[in-house]
Parts: sequence; C-alpha cells; structure tokens
Amino acid sequence: MKKERTKKIKQKAHILKNTAFMLGCAFKCAPLSLLIIYFSYIAENVYYSVVINVIFLETALSIIEGNGTFTDFAIRMGLIVLGKLLIDLIGYVDVYTVRIKFEIKCESYINSLIFKKAQQVELGCYEDPDFFDKYNRATWVVDKGGFKRIIEGSAWTIGSLISFIFLVIYLISIDPFLLVFIVCPVVVIAFRVIKNNVELEKEKDMTPFERQKDYIRRTILLKDFAKEIKTTNIFVVMDRRFRSAIKKNIEVIKKYGWKIALLECISDYFGEIIPVAGGLIYGCYRLIVLENLPISEFSVLISAITTCRNKLNHLAHYFAMQQKHCLWVQNLRDFLEYEPKIQGGGFDVDDFQSLEFRNVSFRYKEDGKDILKNISFKIEKGQTVAVVGHNGAGKTTLSKLLMRLYDVTEGEILYNGRNIKDYELLAYREKFASVFQDYRVFAMTVSENVLTEEVTEENADIAVNALKMAGVYEKISGLANKENTLLTKEFDSEGVLLSGGETQKVTISRLFARDFDIAVLDEPSSALDPVAESKMYDALISGTKGKTVIYISHRLSSATRSDKILVFSKGELSEVGTHEELMSKGGEYAEMFTLQASGYKEVGEDEE
Repeated sequence: MKKERTKKIKQKAHILKNTAFMLGCAFKCAPLSLLIIYFSYIAENVYYSVVINVIFLETALSIIEGNGTFTDFAIRMGLIVLGKLLIDLIGYVDVYTVRIKFEIKCESYINSLIFKKAQQVELGCYEDPDFFDKYNRATWVVDKGGFKRIIEGSAWTIGSLISFIFLVIYLISIDPFLLVFIVCPVVVIAFRVIKNNVELEKEKDMTPFERQKDYIRRTILLKDFAKEIKTTNIFVVMDRRFRSAIKKNIEVIKKYGWKIALLECISDYFGEIIPVAGGLIYGCYRLIVLENLPISEFSVLISAITTCRNKLNHLAHYFAMQQKHCLWVQNLRDFLEYEPKIQGGGFDVDDFQSLEFRNVSFRYKEDGKDILKNISFKIEKGQTVAVVGHNGAGKTTLSKLLMRLYDVTEGEILYNGRNIKDYELLAYREKFASVFQDYRVFAMTVSENVLTEEVTEENADIAVNALKMAGVYEKISGLANKENTLLTKEFDSEGVLLSGGETQKVTISRLFARDFDIAVLDEPSSALDPVAESKMYDALISGTKGKTVIYISHRLSSATRSDKILVFSKGELSEVGTHEELMSKGGEYAEMFTLQASGYKEVGEDEE
C-alpha cells in the first residue's frame, strides 16, 4: 500500500512538473501567444458554462415570471451578445494566426532540444534497445502532437475548473444539499486516472512491437535494402515479422481491453446517471412536494447540475489525458536530462605529436567478452599506420576508441602523453578526419555532403578541390547542377543516385575538405576496384603529406605504403612492423598478404 501511495504521489508530481516544463518551453518560445491561448480557452469556457447556461437562462425565466423589466433583459442580452463577439474575435485570432505560429515555434524548439541531445549522447546509446524505446517515446511529444495537447489541455482544465467553482457557488446559494450530486462525478476522476494507468501500461507493452513494425515499414521503402528485398525471400521473413508484431499487439489489447472497458463503464455511471437523475429527482421533490422552489430556479438548477457534470467529466478526461501526455513529456525529459557517459575534460588540445594505446582492453557490455585485449602501441606525428586483420579482429572498434565514440574498459589512450579523457571532447575530435566503412551520404547537395556544413562563397572552392583530389569530380561535373546537385531522391525526383564507388569517393573527399592532424580511414576502398583503389591511395598520400594517417582494412593494399603495420587477431595485437619486416618474419601478416596477392594474380590471369 505504501509503495502504491508513493507511486501515485510521484505521478501527480510528474503531471505538475511536466506540465510546468512544457509551459516553460512554450513561454520561452512565444509568451504573448501562450497568454492569448490561455485567455481564449478560459473566457470561452466560462462564457458558455456560466454566462449562457446560468445567467442568460436565469434572466430569461425571471422576465417570464414577472421579476424584471424588458429593459433589464435587453441590457443583459446586449452585454451577453457583446461578450460573445469579443470571445469569437479572440478565438478567430487564436485559431487562425496565433496558434499556428505558436505550434510551429514550440515544435521547432522541442525538436532542436532533441537533436542537440541526440548529438551529445554516446554511440553506445544507439545500440541499446531500451534507450531507443525511450528516444522514440520522447519524440511522441512532437510526432503525436503531445505539446499542443498539453498546452490546450491545461488551458481547458483551468477554464473548466474556474467554471466549476462559479457553478458550485451558485448551486450552494440555492441549496447546499445539491453538493451531494456533485460529489459523484468527482469519483469519475479517480476511475479515469486508474483507466489511464492501464492504458499507459498497454502502450508500454506495445512499444517494442510498434518499433518493429516501424522498422519494417521504413526498411521496405529504403533504397539501401531494395535489391535484397526484390531478389531474395527476405520479404517473406519481414512480412511474417510484421504480422507477428500485429498479433502481439492484439494480444496486448486483449489483455488490457476488458479492464479499460469496465473502468469506462463505471466512469460513465458515476459521471452521467447519478448526478443528472439525482439532481432532477431532488429538484422535482422541492418543486412539487415541498413547493419551495420556483420554476425559474428549478430550470437553472437542472442546467447548472448538468453543466457541473459536464465540467467534471471534462476535468476527469483532461486530467487523464494530461497524465498520459505527461508520460511522453517524462520520456522527453529523461532523454534531455540524460548525462552522456563520455564527457570532456578541461584541457585544450595542442597540435598532435603522438598517440599511444597503453594496455587497452575494451568490451561493449560489462558482462560481455573483450573485443580488444591488452593493446599497446604508439603512433608518432607524420606516420602512416596500417591496421590490418581478418573481419571481427577488433579493427573498427579501435577507430571508435580513437575518437572517443566509446571509452576504454581498461588501460588508457594518450594524446601527446595525456589521457584523452582530460581534453575538451569536441576540440579533441576536431583533430581527426574520418571515413567509416559504413559510409553514408545525406539527402543534400554534393558540396554540402563534402563540407558537412553550409556552403558559402568562401568555402565553395574547397568542396570542388576536395572532389578532384578524391577522383570523383569528373563524374560530378557532368551532372546538371554539378556540385550543387542534390544527392538521393529522398526529397527531389531530380536527385542523383551515385554508384557505391562514387559514393565512397564523395565521403573520402570530406577528408580533403577539412583541416586535421590525424586521418582515420576505416575500409576506405571497400567499394572500389583495384585500379580505383590504387589511385585513391595515391591521392591520399599526396593530400595527407605531413599528416598522420591510420588505415584500417582487411585488404592489404595500404600496408605496403605504410610506415608501420599493426596486425590484429581475435582482439589482440599479434604483430607490429614494416611490410618488409613482417614478410621476412613469415607470420600471420605474410600469410594474409600472400593469399591476397595470389588472388589478385589469379584474377589477372583469368582476365588475360
């Protein structure tokens, strides 16, 4: 019981805190618009609930009973009509101008917070399903209109509460006993909250299956997977997974459906039947039996009780909805308040002199196996280093550790003799230029993809030169808009789809477009043929003179051009040396190189 009570207190606190958080965001975006929206909702609520349903009705019936003059009636009606015009005017201004801009500004602000945090969180978060579920639920605030609903819901709730207070005061002035019939709808709030908690549990249980459905929907529409889907039976597997996710969701709905239906039935009973029927019977008793209630007061009484019932039902509904939407906000706040595990230090980053791995071990999970085991080596300024080994040897993990996309589990990485954790994070990463094996281009222009920033008159030539150095400008210059051509057809049917090799060259050109101390190239030639690969390495050697370059590859073309070769095997550093030293040693590297060389020789003979 104590735990349940604590949970309820926390839920109430979350509603207040999360609503306050959203209101704070809204006030930062558009304070005047927020005040107009609130005034519009409150004024409209009070006008229809109190002025029309009570004051207008009471005035009209009093005139009929001879308790006032037509002049009094005309004056009151004039004020009521004037009030209606003002409220409509405010409502039109709100709906057609204020609210649209307000929603756009607020959604833009929330999205900017989400994007900024997404950029800060460490790479491991994107490989954590629980984190991904939270991230998806955080975006619901914008994607499902949660921001708008919370603001409007809170404004409507305040308006309903003010109206309800006025109506209760009026009913008490007629007969305090009428409060009995107002208590019953209050019970509705409790049942609505319980019902809402059940619905929240239902949505939580459905989230993994909804994510699976979303993944399949996205994958089927992506070009990257189109060939595999059309030429294999993987679509059958995906379709089966999609149907399975739907089936699982149906099971979840069945599990919670009867509870939700029962709670809704009880809510309707207490919220609709008891107050209206009870109030009507009591009013009739006073009117007919006791004969101490005028017909005008009887009519207004029934109207006031019905309006009170409606207000309480609205309050119950909006309170329950606020609770639901505030859970989305809680997910958003959890996401925004997440403190990245990889934090920068306070030291400035000097020009690069050396990089050292000292007894480094790494595992992705605390209880997982070591991907790298007790690795130690040192790279000096200006060296070209090849990191080679079979797939799964830990080469790519090494590149992620170099740029602090992950932190080491044991040991340390030293930059100029100091632990890289001591340096300001972004400044440290700016020392690197990287090309990853899972390279991607964005649905932007070629120049924007190369520069990875806004294109200006000052930097436009840098993109062109970088494309030339990467050996892809001849292709780009033949396009309709040259380097201003939009890549992919995501947003424009005139967008261009480059081949795999051309795409990789565009991503390599990013390296030539920026100033850096260390270049990290992870499988930079994976999509290139041997001739293009050789030209690319020539361009890299020419474009990185005086720089430190780290090639990571299972293809050994880069190794023969390197000052040092690091050979990885099953997460361990098995050999270190130059090409000549390792070949004379006759170890694992010599075996790999001989096998690859013979493969190229056989291909050459077949082509002859």
